[in-house]
Amino acid sequence: MKVSIVAAAVLVIGAAPAALATTPSEREYQRGYNDCLKGRYDQNQHGDSYKKGCRAAEDHEKPTYPTATQSAATKDHASKAKISDLKGVNSIKSFDMMTAKGFKNVDTITQGDTLYGIYYNAKTHQCVQLTNAKNHVVSADDIGTHPKCK
Repeated sequence: MKVSIVAAAVLVIGAAPAALATTPSEREYQRGYNDCLKGRYDQNQHGDSYKKGCRAAEDHEKPTYPTATQSAATKDHASKAKISDLKGVNSIKSFDMMTAKGFKNVDTITQGDTLYGIYYNAKTHQCVQLTNAKNHVVSADDIGTHPKCK
């Protein structure tokens, strides 16, 4: 009996580091996040997890890893659309890009020569403000909430 208890204890202790190890997907996400923070990234040579990590870094989000216990629907819902690629883009093209990303224009505010477009993505529940001046996007910000983002 003592031998089987000792063997079980050794087995549990030996397996503990493996249980704490992250999945390959999580490691790729973290690598993408870190690479993009440092400005190193080649979109065509990496998988989906790496690209999601990079998008999170570009959008200034804290790294979050999809866990194996999450359903695919939950992962899709939590995945935010990338908006960091809009800065500097022509204002008309930015509207097309936002539409392609699943956003709808819900409000427009004009102040002087500056145009603020408010966009909502029902799938990701993102509420984004594009600030346009001189026919180009000056900034793209996830503002979290707006009365018309619903």
